[in-house]
Amino acid sequence: MIEMEEMGFQEKVGKFLNRYGKVQKLKKDNIDTQSRILPYIVESQDQKFAVFAYHWKKSIGTNTIIRTEHQINDMNCDGAIIIGNRFSQNSYDMVSVTNKRRTKSIILIKIQEMEEILNAN
Repeated sequence: MIEMEEMGFQEKVGKFLNRYGKVQKLKKDNIDTQSRILPYIVESQDQKFAVFAYHWKKSIGTNTIIRTEHQINDMNCDGAIIIGNRFSQNSYDMVSVTNKRRTKSIILIKIQEMEEILNAN
C-alpha cells in the first residue's frame, strides 16, 4: 500500500513539474536517497532547479534545508524546489534568509498546494 501511495505521489510530482520545463529524474547512483523519492531536475532555457519531494508525514526542518543547499551547489543548479507535507517555521525562516543573501533560490511547496494547482486545470 505504501509503495502504491509513493508511486502515485511520484506521478503527481512529475506531472506538476512538467508545467515548468524539461523534467529529468536522476538515477539512484547520482544521489543519496534518504527517505524521499529520487530528485528531479527541471530545466528551462534560462534556469535549472533541483527538485526534492518528500512523502513524509512529519515536518521538514532546517537539516533538510541545509542538506539541500549543499546538494544544489554540487549539482550546479540555480536553486531548488522542496515539496513536502509540512515545513517547520524555522525552515521557512532559514529559506527566507538564504534567498535574500545568495544567488541560489529555494522554493518550498506543500503537497496540498501542489495538488490544488494540478486540480485547477
